[in-house]
Amino acid sequence: MEIIQITGYKNSGKTTFAERLIHLLTKCGFRVGSLKHHGHGGTPIGIENTDSEKHRRAGAFLAGVEGEGVFQLAANPPLRFSEMTAIYRMRGTEILVVEGFKYEPHPKIVMLGKPEDVKLLDTLTNIQAVVTAIEIDIKGNPYPVYTHSEAEELCEWLCEKFARADT
Repeated sequence: MEIIQITGYKNSGKTTFAERLIHLLTKCGFRVGSLKHHGHGGTPIGIENTDSEKHRRAGAFLAGVEGEGVFQLAANPPLRFSEMTAIYRMRGTEILVVEGFKYEPHPKIVMLGKPEDVKLLDTLTNIQAVVTAIEIDIKGNPYPVYTHSEAEELCEWLCEKFARADT
């Protein structure tokens, strides 16, 4: 399973880019999964007062609920990234698009929304490309830089890259 991370600060365009990428990779014939880190603090909306959350608080180390094809899983202690990705692997995912989890070691597309976001490039590893909504002029920048309007080109490049890796 290939993993590509979409990382950046809040409101940098991560979700919009992830949607485009998932759409294109699916159109290219890949089985695409997605995993999003809820980086806004607290638990994702809709979990707090569920029966499965009551089960978790009562001591269940894993508590799940399924309905109409939606499966939510809560873990105590929280699942590690490798445990979450194992679920996707088990389901036959060919490419996992991960939004967030910026410090994981997988290949990354870094989204820059504001000039001060550029510092992110100094703290992350395995950067494949940068997508930016701002004018960017970084001396010695080793990464290909795309604007938001060129994001489709980057998605096509990734589709070709994954197709080559698949053969």
